[in-house]
Order: sequence, then structure tokens, then C-alpha cells
Amino acid sequence: MAQVDGRPGSASRAARRRHLTVLDLFSGPGGMSLGIKAARNHGFRFKVVVASDYDEGAEATYTKNHGDVEFVRGDITEEGTKKAIIAAVKRRTGGGTVDLVTGGPPCKGFSIENKMTRHMGNPMNHLVTHYADMIRRTGPSAFVMENVPGILAMQKGAVVDSLVRKFVGMGYRNAAPWLLNAADYGVPQLRKRAFIVGSKGGSAIAPPKKTHGGGAGKNQMPEYAKLGDAIGDLPGIAPGEAAPGTDAYAADPKNGFQRRMRAGSSRVTDHVITRNRPPVVDRIKSVPPGGNWSSVPPELMRADGKYAKLGLAHSMIYRRLLRDRPSVTITNFRKAMIIHPDQHRLLSVREAARIQTFPDRYKFGGGISGMQQQVSDAVPVDLARSVGNAMLLHMHGIAEAAPVPATRSRRGA
Repeated sequence: MAQVDGRPGSASRAARRRHLTVLDLFSGPGGMSLGIKAARNHGFRFKVVVASDYDEGAEATYTKNHGDVEFVRGDITEEGTKKAIIAAVKRRTGGGTVDLVTGGPPCKGFSIENKMTRHMGNPMNHLVTHYADMIRRTGPSAFVMENVPGILAMQKGAVVDSLVRKFVGMGYRNAAPWLLNAADYGVPQLRKRAFIVGSKGGSAIAPPKKTHGGGAGKNQMPEYAKLGDAIGDLPGIAPGEAAPGTDAYAADPKNGFQRRMRAGSSRVTDHVITRNRPPVVDRIKSVPPGGNWSSVPPELMRADGKYAKLGLAHSMIYRRLLRDRPSVTITNFRKAMIIHPDQHRLLSVREAARIQTFPDRYKFGGGISGMQQQVSDAVPVDLARSVGNAMLLHMHGIAEAAPVPATRSRRGA
């Protein structure tokens, strides 16, 4: 490991330090950063020093919540942005590298739902190569790359195999893919994500152990977190209306999840929805719990001409969530028209943030459309924390195993 408390240092001092520096690429609103910061192992913790994204709204959110991190906004495909990121790393660490690089290159091109351009000809899919280039240029001790599960199936696995070989060629001998489900780590959402991880250590990196998914009983893991338990204390919003965005909680916290989300927050913020037109509200009212657009009468689906060809409607459109189960994967919940389990409206920004395990004190920036996209694209905070714990456990082992050079005796001693 290259640095000690932000300053260049030897491997022998690395075992004694407690903060491992992080560069967060494609940071979005900061879900990965927030989770990584919360990770702990043997007193070790991560300190995010530089983050980068191209989106102005993501920058507004990130800097509002991570004032101690230097943010570089720009397109990472451009050389100028890469140089600016490296320069920021040098300013914050005194050297040209960090202990860990994280990042989730935009994943639309790899998504299973993308039927039209799910191939390497899609320029969105080449952002992973720019992530790999930043690993090569900064040379961290370890890295974590997050993406949608579809990347694992691209070209029958050849895309991931190629990336792993690339990382191995850079010296990350244990590079390997993981497939994790956020619900297994306390997130009230069935959200699978692919990770490619690697380090300069010789041993394999063990994925985080599951914490949820068992039944009620002694010596068993807790059940999956339920949607109702996650958002049940938030105030109601009338159909077709937008809430003021700052309001009192509807009830006292009823469980540990709600208490944890409300820590440091006295009122609900960003509890806003898109105002819907009457045909949309009527469609929403016709969807039963667990149903989707297929429950809507065809004439109502076609009422405004938006769904003239019903055969093209995706199964996720107008999906009403179930209170006693985890949420489905939160994609852009406005575009997908994801419906509240009880109220005849779409999810609010704060409700979706709860499902992504952002605490209520976390404030989002930009317009409502931008906030909706930021929340849906983010890495769930509790999933990121679990990944961070696994990386800390591995990296602590590397530090402990590092040989301590013999101390050169001073003349005359």
C-alpha cells in the first residue's frame, strides 16, 4: 500500500495506519462513497479523497453531502478529465495513487432490458475500458468495479473474461467477478449487481457474507427487509400532486431500519413526486398490488396515445410494489412508473432513496427528474458498505503480511 494517512510512506508503516484512501469514479450521487466510508475492519476504514462524474446534478448532490472530498466533473473519455483526476489525487495524497479505486461505469449498454444495442458496438459499453485505463494510470492497491448483471453474459462471458485478463496483466493477479443481490445485505430491494474486484495481493478476495435472507428463528439470518418496514413512516402524498418536499414524519419509527434512516434528520426532505395527468392516475388506480400495466384496461392504456402498441410495453411498466416484500429493482422509477404499494401514485424521491438505503439526512440536488435518475442509478449504500467491509478485510490481511524492512542502525549507535 502506497500511502500513510495521505502521505507517501513505506509498506512497514502501512500496517499501522488506519485510513485507506479511495478514488471514486463514475460516482453518481455518492452511494458507493457513503457505503465505503461506513465500512470498518480491525480499526481500518476508507477515506474517499477524490470523486468524479460528468453529471452536473450528481456533482451538486455529491458535494452537498461529501464536503471533504475533491470533486472533478468531466467526461472521463477525454484526456483532460483524466489528467484533472490524477492531479486531484496528487493534491490530496501527496502521490499519484490511492489504496482503492471504485467505480460503476454507466451500465445501460449491458442491461438485459436493452434489446436493441446490447453489444460492444454501443459506445456506452466502452466506458469500462476508460475505467480500466484509470486503474492502469493510478495503480491502486485494489479496485472495485460495479455494473449490471448483464455484463456477465455479454458475448457469453467473453467481455468479463477480457476485462479480468486486462486487470491480471496490470498486476491484479486475483481479479475476479462477483454477482451479489442487495437484498442479501439488508437492502429492501431485490437488486442484483455484478462486481469485478482485484488487488495486488496473492490471495483471492472473498465476497461479503450474506446478512439477510433467512427465516425467523434462533441462529438464523434475518428475513429480507420489507418495503413497508422501509417507508411506512413517511407521510402520504395525494394522487396527481407533488408534496412540498419538507414535512414531518407520519409516525414514530417502528423498527431499526427506520431509526437508522432517520438518524440526524428531524424532518422529511426530497419527498416529492412528478405531477401526473388524469389518464396516468387512472391507470395507476387500476393496478392491484403486485400487478403491472397488463392489469390496466387496454382502452385506458391507449387513452393518450402513449401506449398505442401495447406489445412493446415492458413488464416493469406500472408495477405496483408489495408492502410485505422487498421492492423490485429500482430503475428510473418515474420512467418505469413504479407505483407505491398503497397510495395511487408513483414513488417519491425520498421513498426511492430509502429503498436504496440512503439515510434521510442525505440531500439531493438538481431538478426532480435529475434526482430520480440519480437515486435509481446509485449503488445501494448498504450493499456498498458490505463490499467495503470485504475489501477492508482483504486489504488488512495484505498490510499485516507485508514484510517489515530491517532498520538501518545509525553510525556510532
